[in-house]
Amino acid sequence: MQDPARERDIVFSYTNAIVGRRKEVASRMTHHIVAIGQLPPALNGFSLATGEMVTLLSEAGNVTVCNIGPPSGKLSLLKHPIRFIRVLGACLQLFRDRKRGEPTCYLACDGGLGLIYTSLVVLVARLLAYRIELHHHSFSYIHRPMLLMRCTLAFGGGRLRHIFPCDVMRDRFTDTYQRRTSCSIVSNAAFVMPMETPDIPKDRTHLTIGMLSNLTPEKGLDTFIALARQARAEGLQIKAVLAGPAGKVERFTIDTAVADLGCALDYRGPLYGEAKVSFYRDIDVFVFPTTYDNEAQPLVIFEAKAAGNAVISYDRGCIRKQVDEHDLLVPANGEFVPTALAWLSALLPEPAREPRREAIRQAYRDRHAKARAAASAVFDWHR
Repeated sequence: MQDPARERDIVFSYTNAIVGRRKEVASRMTHHIVAIGQLPPALNGFSLATGEMVTLLSEAGNVTVCNIGPPSGKLSLLKHPIRFIRVLGACLQLFRDRKRGEPTCYLACDGGLGLIYTSLVVLVARLLAYRIELHHHSFSYIHRPMLLMRCTLAFGGGRLRHIFPCDVMRDRFTDTYQRRTSCSIVSNAAFVMPMETPDIPKDRTHLTIGMLSNLTPEKGLDTFIALARQARAEGLQIKAVLAGPAGKVERFTIDTAVADLGCALDYRGPLYGEAKVSFYRDIDVFVFPTTYDNEAQPLVIFEAKAAGNAVISYDRGCIRKQVDEHDLLVPANGEFVPTALAWLSALLPEPAREPRREAIRQAYRDRHAKARAAASAVFDWHR
């Protein structure tokens, strides 16, 4: 016969579990997030990461989205007036939603003078008693302390928490502003899905390197072309594929290089959708010789690793936290071309490229899963 005391304990525990679960579900439904930042259709790493984060937020509670990105096309001449109006609209939305459950403001942090908008939103959110999650994507105010960021920190006070893509950025931020911050680490790997599409068999007599970015000297355009030229000069069996938008001056540089290198250099222009997926399938090594001062944690490196590509990059921002034993990290002040060529030369005779690609893909799947869990935990209301 069942012990009555034991039976009461079981019923009590079961009832508490049900009540607890109901409270958790109810809490999720009562929490409200106002998500503010630059969003697509502007296509850059900042807007894409913010857009993916907003998608994740929809799993954590009710979300209102405010796009405060600059206009494109002909309206770009009115960039700041339009942005200011959009920021005021976001502040008005914060006021409207201030009594919806337990409100949180998620804010993608601007860099440079854009911190004027960030500080204004933070101030309004604090006055309205929002919990504020400030998501960082730039080193512009970390390399050198900025008064606007100091204002943002003062305006946010104890209501302000930070989201950094890596601990390198967190530590540099702490050193720059000489203050401990309440923060979370969420890698941008959370926003790049693993690539499950199998590789298409391709010519294995050559090693194929590729670069995809906004093609500017700061992002490494000239260095990539120099690498392709030197590979041909040394008689290495290396093909180069270049992709991304380019301005008039950069396009002239590219066209000149294509005319000189012929079939050794393939320029594909801006790529989206399946054409972008094909780019990553077609290459073996992704080359990213960025010297961009504000580089943080570029999505293109994670895209390359999701496809199974090895990576060669300069050590900038959080990039050292993106690469692993399959990759080459060149010191920020190192000689990129000779260092990269020596490393690529060691890969040329390698017969086991497909196992290496699958190992890189699997490692990225694990990283992506951990990053998604970390992103969701930021908005775990019961932590």
